[in-house]
Amino acid sequence: MLSFVARVFGLVLFAIGVVALISDGISSIAADAVVMTPLSESLSLIAPDFVDQVETALKPLVGEATWAEWGSVVLAWPTLAVAGISGIFLMLAGARRSPRPTKSHVGFTI
Repeated sequence: MLSFVARVFGLVLFAIGVVALISDGISSIAADAVVMTPLSESLSLIAPDFVDQVETALKPLVGEATWAEWGSVVLAWPTLAVAGISGIFLMLAGARRSPRPTKSHVGFTI
């Protein structure tokens, strides 16, 4: 069951990454320069107060210095990289494993 949830959530994240890739590609063509939308901007388009809520929730847990060092860096990464790569990892983590081959107990004796 957990592998199914990981695969579905990974597929959704991967689809978000593909949509971000297409959106950034269209924006890059229009601007005649490479445009990559940061994760914080994408999240604020979906839910305007979400970034602030995550920041206020995580600062006490990870500490002020850690959030200042890592939180702003992760939020500045391109959406297509964060969503796409996370989605691929989750799909691989939830992938069905092939069954192990069983050992044959039939041997040759001389």
